[in-house]
Amino acid sequence: MNKSTIGLILCAAAFFTAVSCSNRQPINTEKTKMEATENKTENKNEGAIFPKGERAPAAYFTGTVYLQMLALKTENNDYSVGSVMFEPGARSNWHTHPAGQTLIVINGKGLYQEKGKPVRTINKGETIICDPDIEHWHGASSESQMTHIAITNDKGTGGVVWLKPVTDEEYNAGGK
Repeated sequence: MNKSTIGLILCAAAFFTAVSCSNRQPINTEKTKMEATENKTENKNEGAIFPKGERAPAAYFTGTVYLQMLALKTENNDYSVGSVMFEPGARSNWHTHPAGQTLIVINGKGLYQEKGKPVRTINKGETIICDPDIEHWHGASSESQMTHIAITNDKGTGGVVWLKPVTDEEYNAGGK
């Protein structure tokens, strides 16, 4: 046989192998089990970096909010990290952080307000530094979801002190 005939035979063999492998079910590994579960769940967050997570406690939020913890406070660090997804119009209660918090907006458009200051719009790519003990709230705008990464410091004083809900009047002062 000449070299071109051998080459054609090898290409044909590779093609038929690829076709037959693509029709097979994936090997049942932990990864494929996880992917199958993720595809079946309604807890998807299309286009998001992290899963939507669990519904956040209604006692601390108005509207629909989801929290996916990414890192818990441990003996080796004094902070926790979570991805928080707010549906349009959803927001946190007023609250403070005894050791401060950093918010990194990774999707959508939201609102942020510190007590005594005007409501401000926050957008994907912005970072908010919440100084210790500053009363504030944050959430999605009325027409957009908003997801942020929350890095909450906890130097032994607790991560958050929850206060009263944000009224519709306070929320609407920020417009859209």
